Amino acid sequence: MIKYLRTVVITVLAAAAVSCSGPGEVYEYSVSDLEFTLEGPLFAGPNSGQAEITVDLKEILGETYADGMRISDARLTSAEVFPNDSLGFNDVSAFIVSFASDNEDVSMQEAAVKNPLEEGASAILDVAPEAELGELMEEGKVYVVLDADLLEDYWDGNRNFKLNYTIDLTIK
Repeated sequence: MIKYLRTVVITVLAAAAVSCSGPGEVYEYSVSDLEFTLEGPLFAGPNSGQAEITVDLKEILGETYADGMRISDARLTSAEVFPNDSLGFNDVSAFIVSFASDNEDVSMQEAAVKNPLEEGASAILDVAPEAELGELMEEGKVYVVLDADLLEDYWDGNRNFKLNYTIDLTIK
């Protein structure tokens, strides 16, 4: 019994030491004008476009980067979609932005949504504060997925949008 209690105490102390290792420093990481093409024919309902980004800590942190630094947490703080064709937001009722990676053990995270998209309104998305993107960003290669929910079928080509977003990266 004493051996068991000693093991439990050591485990609890080790967990406390790890959790007290400090929260890390937060850096703002912004991406502007990320382009998405939703290839037609498009049908009423959700239609997806995907873009690949590379998260390079050396590039993001510049001179403050040191070997061994890694992303411990990442949270989307803002996202806005812009039309990138002459149709604007015609027949678009909603947008969803998700993040994914090639790692099958890390789930895709839905990080922002605008639903409904009101006529004439800007597409500033509502951020999901519970979306934890740290593991995805740590992968280095990230897929950003934009879903546009269309009200009607669109047979005459593609729809094009741009996305600006900001993520707070916690670096340890």
